[in-house]
Amino acid sequence: MVKGTQGLSFKVPLMAAQLQEEWDIYHATWFTLMGVGGGLFLLARLLDLESRLGVWLGLPVVDLVSFVVIGVGGLVLIWSLGRPLRVLRAVLKPGTNWISRGAIADFIFLVVGGVLILPGLNLDNATPLAWLPWDPSASDAAGKTMEVLALLSSAVVIIYAGLVLADKAAIPFWNSPAVPTQFMISSLAMSVASVMVLEVLNGEPISALQLWLLFVFLALLLVAIAWHVMTKKSAPGRAESLERLYTKFRRQFLGGVVTVGTILPMVLAVVGVALPPVRDVIGVVCLLCTVAGGFGLRLITLRVGFFPPVTGAIRRQKR
Repeated sequence: MVKGTQGLSFKVPLMAAQLQEEWDIYHATWFTLMGVGGGLFLLARLLDLESRLGVWLGLPVVDLVSFVVIGVGGLVLIWSLGRPLRVLRAVLKPGTNWISRGAIADFIFLVVGGVLILPGLNLDNATPLAWLPWDPSASDAAGKTMEVLALLSSAVVIIYAGLVLADKAAIPFWNSPAVPTQFMISSLAMSVASVMVLEVLNGEPISALQLWLLFVFLALLLVAIAWHVMTKKSAPGRAESLERLYTKFRRQFLGGVVTVGTILPMVLAVVGVALPPVRDVIGVVCLLCTVAGGFGLRLITLRVGFFPPVTGAIRRQKR
């Protein structure tokens, strides 16, 4: 006869952590292009650099480059999502889906930014769209309103790729505010380097301010990377991600992303401040380093994403 029982619960593993394999190189490419494209427009407008970066057919080259990069990024997004119906489903859920919000921001940015610069179009010394009632340099109320809307949209374009991942609660390594922070700062660093190369191509000198700005962004990126890898290291799912990061991707991460993609251009930025004659070369090298590092950061972040292990409870009766 049983006089009494006491329940004891034991947690047992039901399934090991699973590596995600759906998000890979196309998504990393999309994230990188969006960051560079949005950052170019944002920095050039905020720093008032459009005229220094060249004009083609009366239109600012930096804006045109930004539009092309964002457009290519949008095509990569569509390619990465696959079936057309899947694309529509993603875009039509702005209330719950950061891909949808980002796609809408892309569209607003391309339309509003493109329309903003149209009055400056020059074809054979003729300006057929000069009658449009706003100034493409945003010196009047209508132009300024359009510019602000385009700037806000470009800011969303820069950050939403990171928010797409941070919103994926099922993968602990991605579900962190450090991810969008890293992606945003990396995008700004790549954009500063891109601006410097456009100056070189247009025969304009790179300023010390831009080099210091690059240095600050890269220093902040190092802090964000350290914050990400040092947080909740033993949490289920994150532990597996960190193990893969430091084993399979150790060389690419520490040697590529951290050293070549971040520390090296930081050092070069300081050298450029001290030695103006070498700034053109430094600008080009910094662009190569930051873009390679930024792309590597995004790709490795994707490739170390694990779904956490699944555990269950077994209840035993103790007599």
